[in-house]
Amino acid sequence: MLSRRNVRIKVMQTVYAHTHDHEKTLERLEKTMMENINSFYRSFLYNLYILAKTAEFVIQDVQIRAGKHIPLAEDRFLSVQLFHNTIMQHLVVNERLYYEIRKEKLDNRIDEDYFRQFFQALKKTPEYQDYSKKENPLLPEDKEMIAFLYKKILYPNDNFQQHIEDVFPGWLDDKDAIYHSVMNFFEMIGPDQKSFLISRSKETKEEKEFAIHLLRNTLHHETELDLLIGPFLENWDKERLAMLDFILMKMAVCEMLYLPEIPVKVSMNEYIEIAKLYSTPKSGEFINGILDALMKKLKEEGKILKEGRGMLES
Repeated sequence: MLSRRNVRIKVMQTVYAHTHDHEKTLERLEKTMMENINSFYRSFLYNLYILAKTAEFVIQDVQIRAGKHIPLAEDRFLSVQLFHNTIMQHLVVNERLYYEIRKEKLDNRIDEDYFRQFFQALKKTPEYQDYSKKENPLLPEDKEMIAFLYKKILYPNDNFQQHIEDVFPGWLDDKDAIYHSVMNFFEMIGPDQKSFLISRSKETKEEKEFAIHLLRNTLHHETELDLLIGPFLENWDKERLAMLDFILMKMAVCEMLYLPEIPVKVSMNEYIEIAKLYSTPKSGEFINGILDALMKKLKEEGKILKEGRGMLES
């Protein structure tokens, strides 16, 4: 699931690359950025696919245990509750998910024995054993179980991490954002199980358009943005100013001036949070102070033109 923050991060990385290699044309920069965004989205879907296949293994596990001639005590209690989990069923019936996985030829990239390993690790936990005994779990309980599978079993697993990195070279840069995207995905699922990812694909197209618009405007107005921000940095040692901080401020001001549909407060908050994640420990506070002062000046000069009520609030 591609959020605006994920997109801003990809644009930030592209602008950063541009500062170190001015030979690349805008067309090449856009192409690389789109490849990175597509890789992020495919990796997100692949995480969901592995999650679904791991949960689906419960059927095979029950069949194996039911066929034992001399069952163990644990084999006398058979439950496929995990397969009927609301989130699980949402993924199983979702045509968009499996279409994307097949299209990218990802369905044969993983050894199916991994699904068995992941499920066996899950099966030993008290959380899974308690869940399996529930006759009709509520939706929050279903979400909690699947979130537990991803958060505590899959994501920390070294084989899982290494496999995803082998398939997606950019995994180390994207893993934290994808983790949060997957966890948010669980929370956002409602009663409509079939159309969620399909509807999200439309949003993904919109986010890509936003990325192109933001990148083009940031680079096209780069000199102007430098001149606007420069006076607010006079008391700062520019040699010690983190390059990412300067890039993030330029992108934020670009949104204020050239993306009228984005509220000023949203732009400021997003770049402050990104700075906390990707730059120095004090970057968030530093950027907040500079952007707040600059925003007030631009407002006074009537340069910030936003669409709709409340868009200028800060």
